[in-house]
Amino acid sequence: MKPMPNVWKIIHLLSLMLLLSSPGFSQEQELDTIIANVQQQYDQTQDIQATFTQISLIKSVGREQESRGTVYFKKPGKMRWEYTEPNRQLLVSDGKTMWFYVVEDSQVIIQNAEEAYGSQTPITFLSGMGKLQNDFYIKLLPETPKTEQQEPFYQLELLPKQPQPDVAKLILSVAPTTFYIVHTAVYDPYGNITDVYLQDIQVNTDPQESLFTFEIPEGVDVIRQND
Repeated sequence: MKPMPNVWKIIHLLSLMLLLSSPGFSQEQELDTIIANVQQQYDQTQDIQATFTQISLIKSVGREQESRGTVYFKKPGKMRWEYTEPNRQLLVSDGKTMWFYVVEDSQVIIQNAEEAYGSQTPITFLSGMGKLQNDFYIKLLPETPKTEQQEPFYQLELLPKQPQPDVAKLILSVAPTTFYIVHTAVYDPYGNITDVYLQDIQVNTDPQESLFTFEIPEGVDVIRQND
């Protein structure tokens, strides 16, 4: 049995939106401007679709795990993660129930979405019910180095205001030309790091509601975690 993906490490992709920055501001003023525009732009974002590469560093064994697939978000609180490499997995939530299906194990884990997310997790922001500055202490970090392949990214560090058992901090990287958040990193208290890189980002495409429901296949094992 494969462990159910840590919900924090999945939902941290929620902040796909446009940003605006203003040159000539002090760092504090620039940070306030970025945060305000993140919130404003995200309030106008109803749904998100992207391909992703997820790299998880497991400190205890000194090993990285890489996976790829497609992710969808839709307000309020709906999401779908289709893992295609290296193994087929599917995580779906309609905002009330969460299903995690591991194809090769013929197993479905069912969990109450609200209990899985937790009241202070970024899902409140994804669902349009939260504000970044209400839930996080935010700091503007130095830009990433410029390379031949890309311009430097803006970086924001987010520290939860309320202690979280699985999250010590979040890092968001913002592309300077498109102003999309193209990379997120989640650090947990045990030294594990989960990076997610986003490509082909699309917003407000109105994905079908059927993407956010799940019919349990016949013959699979069903585990209900909240029973």
